[in-house]
Amino acid sequence: MENKRLHTPNKRRTRNLAQYTEMSDEDFNSFWDEKYGGGEEDDQEILEELKARMQEKLDDLEKDYDFSDMKANDKIQLESLVLAMLQLDDLEKEVYKRRSDISDTNVLTLEKLNKMMSELRRDISSISTDLQLTKKIRNKSKDVSIVQRWQELAKKASDFYKQKMLYIFCPDCRTLLANVWLLYSDEEKNKIILFCDRCKTKHEINLNELYDTGNKNLPDIVI
Repeated sequence: MENKRLHTPNKRRTRNLAQYTEMSDEDFNSFWDEKYGGGEEDDQEILEELKARMQEKLDDLEKDYDFSDMKANDKIQLESLVLAMLQLDDLEKEVYKRRSDISDTNVLTLEKLNKMMSELRRDISSISTDLQLTKKIRNKSKDVSIVQRWQELAKKASDFYKQKMLYIFCPDCRTLLANVWLLYSDEEKNKIILFCDRCKTKHEINLNELYDTGNKNLPDIVI
């Protein structure tokens, strides 16, 4: 995915989000100043930090979803989705910190925070559905053929085999002498004695040490 330009939060657009509609202008301004306010240098530092967090969240989402064919409107929605996710994360942390205080003031604050969190979850669900990012829709759109599935399983099996199997070569002529699969790889006493018929030499190998050299007794050999 190519680098995307993340826009800084817009106060007017944020004010129109559902979770803030019931807040008074004074409360919203206080919230905005606390979250994004301060001096010009502080503002820039906060916004840079937010952009970094948004990019990190976007990178995490990209691991599960394909954003390459998104239109301009979709990218704007995606940024709104990421911002909502970060806001929800922050609110959940705040609620967690306040949960042990049962004062009247704090209970009222927690009620407001929980309401904002509910609105954010609805927004996240709605935007995810619009962008077809929900698990149900994503799974429905998958079209994995039997051949593709077989290739995936074969690769996993091959990787697992290479991870477990030990390759023992003759140190003199580099002929492959044996493949060994240990049931108890942490047993230090596991040794094997092999005779190389090609160069007429005998070799004793400590098997547990091979895991430190790429599952082989000769590290420079490429399997």
